[in-house]
Amino acid sequence: MTTIDFYQTHAKDFFSQTINVDMQNVYQPFLERLPNGKQTILDVGCGSGRDSIFFANQGFDVTAIDGSQNLIDLAKQTDNRINWQCLTFDKIANQNWQNRFTGIWACASLLHVPFEELPQILNDLIGCLKPNGILYASFKYGDSERDKEGRFFCDINEERWQLVELKLQSAEYLKIWQTIDNRVARQEIWLNVLLQHMPTTID
Repeated sequence: MTTIDFYQTHAKDFFSQTINVDMQNVYQPFLERLPNGKQTILDVGCGSGRDSIFFANQGFDVTAIDGSQNLIDLAKQTDNRINWQCLTFDKIANQNWQNRFTGIWACASLLHVPFEELPQILNDLIGCLKPNGILYASFKYGDSERDKEGRFFCDINEERWQLVELKLQSAEYLKIWQTIDNRVARQEIWLNVLLQHMPTTID
């Protein structure tokens, strides 16, 4: 079973477990750093659509992608203001999204990307940001890659993140911090990262 197969099979359970989790503590640092003006947000690995709906409620223009068609179908039923698309990470570079978004939200989604592939996916995403646009990503805290109950996880700590950051293009690190899982009765530690798109200028 692949990770996408897991979410296809368990879409309803995953949806119900995550749709109502309060994420305000991580929304705030992201919202505070978005550039001025009209906000266009890409939610990468949107899952239940919880965060996409929050951003749409702020009046933002939201595109939400996930590799699981079953999750996209469930999310579509909750809000029709959002551009929902079934799309895997490796197809992001093929979209006509260069310099399109003021913010990219990748909450607990890029943790399914192998460590060696993570810089390329992040660079693809950074290229989708407008100048000064903000990217948020979160990972389970750790230093290993593992399979758990049908899903692949790439854990990241500060040291591993530094190795990823060395391979990023046109991005400036803004903030890295730890949080405790917001789900009830879960005590996992998460590593949160904020990046800003700083395109190079030619004099």
